[in-house]
Amino acid sequence: MTRNQVNREPHARSGRITPSPSAPFRANGVSVVRTPFPDATALWRAWKRTATRFAEEPALLPLESERWISFREIDSAAQELARDHLSGLRNARVAFSLPNEPEWIETFLACQAAGAAAMPLDTELPSEELASAACRLGASVLWTSNGLQRLVPRCRRRGVGGTALVKITSGSRGEAASLPFSAEAMIEDGRNTSSAMGTSEKDRALALLPFGHSYALGSLVLPFLLRGMRLISAKEFLVSQIPVWIQRHEITFFPSVPDIWRALGQLPGPFSLPSLQIAVSAGAVLPAETARRIQERFSVKIHSLYGSSETGSISYDGSGDATLEGRSVGTALPRVSVAITRARRVSVFSRALYGRYGRRKRVTLPDLAQWTELGEICLLGRADRVVTMGGRKIHPAEVEALLRRLPSVTDAHVRAVRSRSRNYLIAAAESPKSSSELLQLLAGITPEWKIPRLLLCFPELPRNARGKVEEQSLQALFRDAYPALALPKASKIRPPATGLSDSRIETENSASLP
Repeated sequence: MTRNQVNREPHARSGRITPSPSAPFRANGVSVVRTPFPDATALWRAWKRTATRFAEEPALLPLESERWISFREIDSAAQELARDHLSGLRNARVAFSLPNEPEWIETFLACQAAGAAAMPLDTELPSEELASAACRLGASVLWTSNGLQRLVPRCRRRGVGGTALVKITSGSRGEAASLPFSAEAMIEDGRNTSSAMGTSEKDRALALLPFGHSYALGSLVLPFLLRGMRLISAKEFLVSQIPVWIQRHEITFFPSVPDIWRALGQLPGPFSLPSLQIAVSAGAVLPAETARRIQERFSVKIHSLYGSSETGSISYDGSGDATLEGRSVGTALPRVSVAITRARRVSVFSRALYGRYGRRKRVTLPDLAQWTELGEICLLGRADRVVTMGGRKIHPAEVEALLRRLPSVTDAHVRAVRSRSRNYLIAAAESPKSSSELLQLLAGITPEWKIPRLLLCFPELPRNARGKVEEQSLQALFRDAYPALALPKASKIRPPATGLSDSRIETENSASLP
């Protein structure tokens, strides 16, 4: 089967009730057509055009059931949910926590039909904590398998009209924050991202990114709703299953994160992925070493996508060459304006920004960057506290970026510590090479005062179940190697520059030595 061919025999889903179409009623002897969802958002109207266009064609394949679900079935289920449970909730914030399954899409669409704001919560939240988390984030309703639960939000939100989606993003101290988006802003982001990547209804996407995350919304959910791109989803997965699924279901589009690409590059055995045409990495800067390994193993070139929760997609490496060379994260999308401030922070203007009715003019992110000679965006890290080293000021992120460009380094974390009125850099690198080898390579490309006093090398950095570097474990590794290092509890190991940044983050990067 080629990319232009799609299985057009979806299986019927049991338990799905198709609501009757809008029925006419008589008022003063005149027949009037009743509008089923008068408060629907622009996202719902865009979806209705997609659902009408593709109606009986296959839309979503949950890998747990291996049964295609049609666009009409998803549309009918969303209408039923909106009519029976969400009517009268116009402008309400409806929180829900669901894995990648049809119910997530249907709940999101039902919110749009009812004119409510969908608020997807992290699926890792324990069920007993959902209500309190939703209240804290300003939700007025929680939707679960038991139905609707009315909430009293801790913070009353003013001027919530026009909000179609509330993204949840983490702050500097791990506290979640909510970002409201209009339907028009989300449509803009979805179209920008699809146009940059070249995805359409002809594509089959392997949807393993959590649907509620900003990256997945822009690259998977919105192209599905707006353009009819087919989705093959899984609630849980092992990295070893990914090549098998790509082969079996002839996946043409797979967006993922650097940690997954790194793990794929380390899988044993030969794999051939002839159907895969668009491979994308976002969420953090992809090391060139990982991109080269994937190309050697699978003959697939990875394209970097850079964006943030507040802005949606910002830049894209269309050729894949910038990613392969570790040069940049590509050029700004055509409908996105990017500036780099004097402080070297990324400032973005587009119609996809968060805020009521999309009226926010510009968002300045904590990401540090510089322009390349080719007009591409080269990310340097996060705008941490500047540290004085040898009488010169430096962002630890600069050294982190230098380490990631070294051969065989797939990840790196750098921070500053202070002892006896002096600042020092310490670093951890993910590489099979020794510390002395990396320090020699680093000495060849940077002055001595930028070289970390302590550099630890590991085959793999400690990571949690989501593939993120585990802060406490990394702190323990630093302490074991340098017993004099005492890290205060308030201190944070700064994350690398990511595609899910938060403009309100005030990252900490300074610890003290007694």
